[in-house]
Amino acid sequence: MDASFIRRALDQADLNALRMALYQETRDPELAEMKVVRIPVRGGATTAVRLDPECYDRLKEKALAFLEAREADPAPAIAPPPHGADERAMMEMLVGEPLADVDYDYQRNFLSFAEFPFAATWADGKPEIPPGFLVAIVGAGFSGIAIAVQLQTLGIPYRVYERRHEIGGVWSINVYPDARVDTASFTYQYSFEKNYPWSEYFARQHEVRGYLENVAKKYGVYDNICFDSDVTDAEFDESRSRWHLTITHSDGEQETADPNAVVSGAGLFSTPRPLDVDGVERFTGRIVHTTGWTPEDDVRGKRVAVVGNGSTGVQVLARVAEDAEFTYVCQRTPQWISPRENYGVPISPESRWLFDTMPNYWNWYCYSMVAMGVGTQVLQEQDPDYQAENGGGINAKNQLFRDSLVDYIKSKVGSRPDLVDKLVPDYPPMARRLIVDNNWYTSLLRDNVELVTGPIQRITPTGFVGSDGVERQVDVIVTATGFSVTKYLWPTEYRGIGGAKLEETWDTGDGPMAYLGMTVPKFPNMFILYGPNSQPRANSIPSWIELWSSYTAQCLVMLLEGGYDRITVRQDVFDKYNADLDAAARKLVWDEPASRAINYYVNPSGRQQVNAPWKVEQYYQLLKHPKAEDFDLERSTTTGR
Repeated sequence: MDASFIRRALDQADLNALRMALYQETRDPELAEMKVVRIPVRGGATTAVRLDPECYDRLKEKALAFLEAREADPAPAIAPPPHGADERAMMEMLVGEPLADVDYDYQRNFLSFAEFPFAATWADGKPEIPPGFLVAIVGAGFSGIAIAVQLQTLGIPYRVYERRHEIGGVWSINVYPDARVDTASFTYQYSFEKNYPWSEYFARQHEVRGYLENVAKKYGVYDNICFDSDVTDAEFDESRSRWHLTITHSDGEQETADPNAVVSGAGLFSTPRPLDVDGVERFTGRIVHTTGWTPEDDVRGKRVAVVGNGSTGVQVLARVAEDAEFTYVCQRTPQWISPRENYGVPISPESRWLFDTMPNYWNWYCYSMVAMGVGTQVLQEQDPDYQAENGGGINAKNQLFRDSLVDYIKSKVGSRPDLVDKLVPDYPPMARRLIVDNNWYTSLLRDNVELVTGPIQRITPTGFVGSDGVERQVDVIVTATGFSVTKYLWPTEYRGIGGAKLEETWDTGDGPMAYLGMTVPKFPNMFILYGPNSQPRANSIPSWIELWSSYTAQCLVMLLEGGYDRITVRQDVFDKYNADLDAAARKLVWDEPASRAINYYVNPSGRQQVNAPWKVEQYYQLLKHPKAEDFDLERSTTTGR
């Protein structure tokens, strides 16, 4: 590769991550002595760590020399990964400050030097697996594939039941225009699949689905997936300590299965929420939820209403507005919509070459993104002293973030002062999910787009009536209305000990609850991935899915190594955990009054039921290893074990 190409690659690099990769290879003391600086981001609410600009030229000189020499070497060596104190010192070198023990313990996994950083393991080699032992996994999305890889690695028999015709979960069903991740591709991935060749910094739907299919095939999972197989009923057979499943195929035919354990990977966003407005059934045009979008949904030359301004509504608008004759944007409640660096930007050939060529650069690049992400947690924490002094709000840093987002809104639509007041929320950032701007604000300035605020009053045969009483004529209503997030296991009906129905248990209380988001009393050998109150306060969901799947796999290891037939979380452990969780949640931004009634984080009972309130480093400690004392572990007399 010629020097000019390498220089372009270095100009595009994360130089602090590059410094660490080069230091790992060369142990050049000059690299260790290079300074880092903290750059204010989010209006000064948080900071990003960058290499001091005074060091740029010297680092690039050293990197160029190293890469040119490496290109000339037919068999270049790679330095071994750091361990222990050396690893910690290098991590602290990158972030420019000491790491607390819990921070180091959590963050070190994201360097991904280990083959399987979150792998469950046997204590003393694989024991004899009882004949016929089987784990049923429901769903072949990120969660289902993650737990399947764990079981495949352990050698525990399993089968995956997927109701659709392909792998992907939400990345199979959501094919609306511009569907993509709103978390960087380099963190929206499994830690065991190294340096996947993403084509964009924020991957599009088809590429994420392809990633999952690639992982399933590469790690031996694909052949254990049963497609077009919907687990519609699951009942625990107490006499045999097995689950009895009814699986309905797409042609209506049914079969049964009797696994020892069930892991639900149905996920939080599996059940679309329909448009609940009077008159829907009378509309003569087409109503399409974003999850029901098909290639046949052509809006060219049509009048369209896009209902909703959450993640999907913000992603889909620009493309719809480009094609439609006219588009109404129906905004019930303003959202905090923010810019994101490199959103929509392809990864250049030079950057791709650097990831592929510079040893360990990918590892340090990914870690640096995770290390910076944990800093957002401070924005979620209520400060009573600040609130008393300022008559509300969350804390001083959250206010700085709010100010920066208001400035961003003004920078995008400032030419239309009439829009600004309609677009600024009356609740603080982070109270609801933060949305990434996909040219949504810019689309509002188009001549063929009108923002309609307030709830829709009713649907007419040919349009809709807004809160202003005006009827607007449309041919298509695109509903970006989100998901029924209380239906974690829908449509499967689970019945546990004594015939207890899980949905009824949740409906008669304060909504869905689980221990660590995964297990529920009276439901032995059953685990939920991305269950109630499991969404973390920072960093990407796939890494946490790996943690949940590791915890689940370790529970199954505990079951098999101990010769047990049942593992069930204890009621007192469950109760205490959820009481502590609710108390912790009340100290965070999600309990903010102005957004509670319109926030999918909060269920109809008024309980925050989506997020885990623990700091991520604390949450990791809870998930790191299951504790035997948290469970009732039982042997069945009928099986003789």
